Amino acid sequence: MAHFAHRGHHQHHVNLDPPIDEAPSPPVVPAPPSTTPPEEIPSPAETPSPTTAPTFSDLGATFNDATRALVGGLWQNVVEEGGQGLGSVGRYTSDLTTVQNGLLAEVNAGQFTGATLGHVQAILSDINTAISAANASVNGGGTFGSVAAAEQALRASHLDIINNVKTDPTLTDLATQNGANGFAEVPRALPDGTTAATAPHANLAEIGAIFNDAANQILGGVNEGNKAQITDDINAVITDMQALMTTNPNLFGGLTGVHADAIVRQLQLELTYINEAGISPDAGRASNDNILDIIDIVQGDTNLANMATQGGISGFSPFPDAANPTPKYIDNEAQTAFWANFIAQSNSLGQQAINLVGSHDTQAIGTLITDLRTFEKNVTDFDAAQGGIFEARFDNELLGATSTLGAEVDAMIKGLQSGNAALVAAAADQMHANSADVGGNNIPVTGGTYNPDGLTVAEVLGTPVAAAPAAETPAPTAATATPVVPQADAAAQAAAAPVVHDAPAVLAAHDVVTPTADHDHSGMPELAHHLHHTWG
Repeated sequence: MAHFAHRGHHQHHVNLDPPIDEAPSPPVVPAPPSTTPPEEIPSPAETPSPTTAPTFSDLGATFNDATRALVGGLWQNVVEEGGQGLGSVGRYTSDLTTVQNGLLAEVNAGQFTGATLGHVQAILSDINTAISAANASVNGGGTFGSVAAAEQALRASHLDIINNVKTDPTLTDLATQNGANGFAEVPRALPDGTTAATAPHANLAEIGAIFNDAANQILGGVNEGNKAQITDDINAVITDMQALMTTNPNLFGGLTGVHADAIVRQLQLELTYINEAGISPDAGRASNDNILDIIDIVQGDTNLANMATQGGISGFSPFPDAANPTPKYIDNEAQTAFWANFIAQSNSLGQQAINLVGSHDTQAIGTLITDLRTFEKNVTDFDAAQGGIFEARFDNELLGATSTLGAEVDAMIKGLQSGNAALVAAAADQMHANSADVGGNNIPVTGGTYNPDGLTVAEVLGTPVAAAPAAETPAPTAATATPVVPQADAAAQAAAAPVVHDAPAVLAAHDVVTPTADHDHSGMPELAHHLHHTWG
């Protein structure tokens, strides 16, 4: 029970509705939290000129970017991978430094007075603590004594900043000026004394409130102080969602059902990341992508979004927007071959399933089901073999039973076996959306972009097709004609793209291998070899 007492202590610091009028004006520079040794606040003389100071709402948008980086915990690597940078800690501290300098400029310009000035000074103190704690959280804990203590101080300081803005009417007005949403709130924790076991869970909104608690607690990272609570929350959401889906199948038909199943699977994946915290340097990055993706799935599905917001409760609440898009992953040759085949086969298998469902051709359906399982296994194996940031970014889309891939393949097989054409169509739609999503977050080694609608490797990469002797190329029929390929991206045309045959993506279990090319020495001509042999 000491664990929940500790949680209540943090909730006291971030009480969302303290009575403003009853509180005396805080001192100009309040004492920092006793558990965190803040740095000195820079003097106004060191700040930018007041004439160049950004607006308070602009600073709030920058702070929102820092909030989003904090989900799952900050991470740091010593070797860059795929153009992804060296970690989120630099992004977080840079954002807070920008906010700090902007606030000091506004203070220097005399923008704040009275109680509001005191609240801004409190924010500046919290920023110093948060910057120190952020750096310590990826460097053994520093002066905080441990990583857990640094992460707890980081979360408390960050939430205090949001609370100081929300509870000051002047700052709230400035943060939301002209439709802005600066210093936005995060998903709410459960009320003090309420746990995952005792919280209401009759509908998706109430279940989503339990998820919100996990999302709130995981700000700053998973550590010995919050691991048990986050784990309990995630397990409760998994169990409750499965029960809700089983009891109310009519609410989870078609694509909504595929999305809900994907959420459950990704929650199961989250348990892996929770257990890897402090062991894998990329666990925080993986958790960040997974938690935010789960929220996006709910908010992006009209049925789920409506079910998650009812009775005055908003479950699976979104975090504020990032300032900039996540950098696209720059693929090597093997990864380019993988994505080209993954996109082509996702589209091709979906099309085959739509054509076969309800046909009563048991042999063809059985063959397709085998192909789907082979496809799922090979994708899962490739993803797991990559490790690092690649896996951290794409596990929730690719890692078999605990991913969107597993949900869409299972739904498609269920639809084929039952003759449910609507379910097969929904699964095919999800397969296309999933492959388009990950493809859009990657850059081929050849440059340019992946064509999300391609049915062949050549179409996906926008590469030229090798000419074949006329005698060996029968004229296509209307049923087998190759779809028109969209014009390739200019960058892709400029790159030295390999020549590959325009053959449909075909699965052959005995041909599928995980590429192990020496990417430091292999040249561009070898990509064609990878594309032909990687997947059969």
